[in-house]
Amino acid sequence: MGHRQRRELNLEFLERIPTVYSSLVQLDPGHLGLARIEVRGRDSFIVRIRTGARSIWTSVPEVDWIGYSIPITWKGDYLLNGMSATRNTVFKLDGAHEFDVVAESRDFITFGIRRSVLSRMISCLIGRNFAISVDTYRQLHVPEAHRERLLGILFKPLAWAPSNGSEATFGRLPRSVEVAMIEAIADWTIEADQLNYSETVNRKSELRIVRDSLRKIREADCSLLTIADLCRMAGVGKSRLHQAFSDIYGMSPGAYLYRLRLTSIREKLVSEEAPPRSVKDVAIQHGFLSSGQFARAYKNMFGELPSQAFRVRHK
Repeated sequence: MGHRQRRELNLEFLERIPTVYSSLVQLDPGHLGLARIEVRGRDSFIVRIRTGARSIWTSVPEVDWIGYSIPITWKGDYLLNGMSATRNTVFKLDGAHEFDVVAESRDFITFGIRRSVLSRMISCLIGRNFAISVDTYRQLHVPEAHRERLLGILFKPLAWAPSNGSEATFGRLPRSVEVAMIEAIADWTIEADQLNYSETVNRKSELRIVRDSLRKIREADCSLLTIADLCRMAGVGKSRLHQAFSDIYGMSPGAYLYRLRLTSIREKLVSEEAPPRSVKDVAIQHGFLSSGQFARAYKNMFGELPSQAFRVRHK
């Protein structure tokens, strides 16, 4: 793999997923190692994502989409909205609510489908009207065979993405393949609802605090925000804010803001559409006033100096 390709964040796939907002923030030093395979149909999408260094994928879906996310492999804890995955976990997603996935060395598949389309397919299969109502995110602990069956349903259409050895591949689903997949997903959903599974209760108060904080971060310049700003937005004190971020992200709000700033700088340094004038300019804009301190922090996180990333992209 060439140096230039290795240094790219390669996040354009987030723009194709039906979301209001998506972001990927690197949390620990190392190579992000982002690779993905994705396919889209008229009413559905499947994306398989692999990452290396521990990171947070935050997504605010469009409200009329629902789906499932299945962790395949990971290192340490795999958290979705603070819920810790096991080897039998399938996460049920609902576009009415945003979600965060925190993990290291992860390999997972996320499937999305229009709510009305899945409702109609289930109605056809059960012979009566059925509407999928707005729900919270759920953690399903299903039998291993049932989980493997769902993965098998999703692996098959992923074969429509080109197999060219690239880190990023995208394919279009023929309508007949998509309809067959949706029917299989509907059948799986009906069977899952009839199984006895345990459901992890969401940390609702912690999630609300984190969500309010992230909303403030999206609306403002992350380089200018302080912990006091997040406390005011969430309506809590510093200790409560710290506890919420620790429960959901496994880190303090200050540590999250720091890593968000570094990731934002990296995105700008490798940007082709809106490159900064210099490394110094973008560092100062994100609150790093000491060039030496910034260079050390950047290299510790991403394994290279910011000047190296900037030169390779813009030489």
